[in-house]
Amino acid sequence: MDVDVKATALTVVPDAGMLSSTASEDYPVFIDPTVTWGESERTQLRSDGYESYGWGNGDDNRGQGVGKCGSWNGYYCGPGYVQRLYFEFAPDQLKGKQVLDATFAVTEPWSFQCDPRQVDLVRTNNISSATTWASRPAELDWMVDLWVSAGRGSLCDPDSPDAPIEFNDNPQEPNENLTPTVQAFAAGKFSRLTLEIRAGNETDASAWKRFRNDAVLRVLYVAKPAPPTNVGIVSGSSRICDTNAADPTVMDNPQPTFTATPQTAPGGESQAKLRTWMRLESKAADGTWSGMGIASPSTSTVPDNWKTTAMWPTKLVEGRLYRYSAATQVFTDANVQASASGYPIWCYFKVDPTAPKAPIITFGNPYKPCSDPDDCPFYGAPGVPGTVSFKPASGDTIVSYHYRLSNGYWAELSGSSVTATIKPPAAGTYTLFVRAEDPLGRWGTQAAFDFKVAKGADPVGRWQFTETSGAALDDAPDGGMSHATLYGAVTRDNRGRRGVITHDKEGAVLDPQVVDRGLSLGGTTGYASTAGPIVTTSSSYTISAWVRLEDGSGNRTALGQDGMMAGGWYSAFYLGYRSESKKWEMRTSPKDAADGNITSQLVQSKQPATLGVWTHLTAVYDAPATEIRLYVNGELQGTDKVAPSWASTGKFQIGRVWWHGAYYDHWKGSIDEVTVWQNALDESEILDEARALLPGGFNAAELVADWSASGASGTTVSDTTSGYGKALTLTGGATVAGEDIVFDGVDGAATYKGPLVDDTGSFTVTTQVALDKTEINAKSMGYVGQVLGQRTADGSAWGLWYQAAETKLDLVEITLPDGTKDMVEKEVPVGYWHFGRLNADGTFSSVRSEKESELDTPVRLTGVYDAQAATISLRVGTELDAVPKTFTAKLGTGELTIAKGLSTGTWKHFLAARVSDIRVWSGAVHNETQIDALIGS
Repeated sequence: MDVDVKATALTVVPDAGMLSSTASEDYPVFIDPTVTWGESERTQLRSDGYESYGWGNGDDNRGQGVGKCGSWNGYYCGPGYVQRLYFEFAPDQLKGKQVLDATFAVTEPWSFQCDPRQVDLVRTNNISSATTWASRPAELDWMVDLWVSAGRGSLCDPDSPDAPIEFNDNPQEPNENLTPTVQAFAAGKFSRLTLEIRAGNETDASAWKRFRNDAVLRVLYVAKPAPPTNVGIVSGSSRICDTNAADPTVMDNPQPTFTATPQTAPGGESQAKLRTWMRLESKAADGTWSGMGIASPSTSTVPDNWKTTAMWPTKLVEGRLYRYSAATQVFTDANVQASASGYPIWCYFKVDPTAPKAPIITFGNPYKPCSDPDDCPFYGAPGVPGTVSFKPASGDTIVSYHYRLSNGYWAELSGSSVTATIKPPAAGTYTLFVRAEDPLGRWGTQAAFDFKVAKGADPVGRWQFTETSGAALDDAPDGGMSHATLYGAVTRDNRGRRGVITHDKEGAVLDPQVVDRGLSLGGTTGYASTAGPIVTTSSSYTISAWVRLEDGSGNRTALGQDGMMAGGWYSAFYLGYRSESKKWEMRTSPKDAADGNITSQLVQSKQPATLGVWTHLTAVYDAPATEIRLYVNGELQGTDKVAPSWASTGKFQIGRVWWHGAYYDHWKGSIDEVTVWQNALDESEILDEARALLPGGFNAAELVADWSASGASGTTVSDTTSGYGKALTLTGGATVAGEDIVFDGVDGAATYKGPLVDDTGSFTVTTQVALDKTEINAKSMGYVGQVLGQRTADGSAWGLWYQAAETKLDLVEITLPDGTKDMVEKEVPVGYWHFGRLNADGTFSSVRSEKESELDTPVRLTGVYDAQAATISLRVGTELDAVPKTFTAKLGTGELTIAKGLSTGTWKHFLAARVSDIRVWSGAVHNETQIDALIGS
């Protein structure tokens, strides 16, 4: 095709013949995808001690030189020092991409002579503004060497203009490995790629040449595949996938239609060329599985997240057990398969044309089936019952039905034509599955229909404390006029639970970003209250807040509502902390009278409250059930049967409570996101509230610790960023070197007496760690070292860990008796990263990295605990490195430690490493866009 280039535009003119001859299913057609980006840091180092971080090109636009800066053939450069240039790259542009080829390009505008001289491109350790020649990064691996000369213009014959010098692996030189290195970089094996340009012969002054600061990495790539979603067998308006081989789906059609939606890894979506590989297997008499597959589409490709379907081309055998799954295939522009994902699940089924057909489903009120998945209205609300009728398909005799919602369990109704009641627990999209049973006891083909459930009732009061002054505004959609006035020792600070808000509700980047604010109370006189009641307490209600309690020496109440506008005996409820139990509690009095009490109607948390950290509290009064319930971080703690609640008419109180004629229990610490509903929320709605969802679908995350060694000295590393001011204390063989804290692996460690986060709530932790290769290679298989983690009274609550799990042969440098160095082959450990808990018996409850850990180079590790999903996940570099795993939280009561861990009551698991950029958030950072904005690479 033709390309028309103008000063302000580039126009692509496709070939008309190509357009007319290309089948419609082969569109869209993409231009061969490459990604190019410049360095994030650069520095110039020379042997006489001079350095220039972020160097420029100078007035002559010739940049800086490499090699020996001396005199040659009438040219004078300098007194004979050696100079090298360093360029450091971040991996952000490689996220979700599988590198096919990599090129490093930089412009050479001058050289001492016309004859080519060797220039080497070398991978080194990373650089910073503090890097000097004396502390120059170690050279890790030679990438590419080139013999080049450029920039001398008419001084050469032919002319030698300024030229881009492109370093790319030469197939004739197998030791050149720029592309494999960039592939490892894209895979997250190390967090920064630093490339050094140096002269091949640093004693030859004639090899002096200069380069501009326009270095780039240019990468040819395809998307990384991810397992497809929505894998199943088409039925009705939805799909079926029974994953239990003992209870397979029954199909009356011997040629079923399969479906799946191929996916790429996050970051690889743009211009992806995908197919779904649909694999069907059957089970033999000996229990083995075998089969074949078909591609969908068969010859063309589809973009990311594009639904594919295909009817199986041949008739299947009746009565045989089959299973179906799908994988994502990624293709190059040449229509060559580059890679494929694994199979996420297997859907089991049998074919029986004589079994009952899919029954006829009729929805009553309020829910309606989706006729168009792209335009399906929401109906009803969580917990609102609806009716659905079932009757036999034409020609079938039916005696009963099974039905269930999405991942629920089968319920049974007897009869030929019946009506069932469904009660969706939360808002969102559901699938109703129904199958019929005939008089012979055979279950037939399932009918599956999607429908959508609207969100529940809006809150009647919500205070987010984002104002800089004045009353705290009530921004609840239903109500929204009950503003709360602040009194006494109370302020609003920048430590709100929603943290830094980076995107608006449409997903657009906010500039500037918004820093959330929260209520900070002094514990003696500070509080906020409304002018009147917020909730009718004789009816069902729900109250919730994010709290951070700093002092547990006395009772503290976060939320209450006065019994009367003046006088009275009790608050309608007491949600807060009790010093005698050291637990979170919800209490109510059976009456607002002298003979009332707050000792007979109460629910306590299962675990003691954790002080100094953010925790989500929710209390529910269910009027029809006459029951109160307490939730901590979205988890039900207990229930209590109570007397029917009485109607309070007084003010809603935040940070204090009314008891026996006076106010008590002033809160000391923070309160945020106070919300009240005039209904009893169910557990799924409370889980959503505990996620602290932000506009755009992000989980709120408040930075509670940010430790950088830059500027630190002595044994203290301060946190001057988060606002919580928690300092690390260095002990033993722990020292500060530039941006790193260096640990010796013997007794060096850093501690914060903690805890830092509520271990039963969601949190995110990230750091960069470079393992000491010499020390790690000296360890035996089975060695475990902790990067960082929070402990319980006698062991681990959670942590980021290194484990030497295997061994391999590798070349290791040794010192001979005469003092010279040599390389010998030696068995060394192969290690992996873990995020989770090291158990007392030495086993892990963790998610383990799929990649082996790199040595002597910084790697970014990010661990996320999602309390509401009860899962942990581990990111190595910019990508999720393993499938999230179910995790049971264990309450931590002790320090957060770095480079050591507690096991069976003893400090051990010391780690020899350089650790930097340690940050911890309250909240589970999951969304890829949010991870890029908050964590980076």
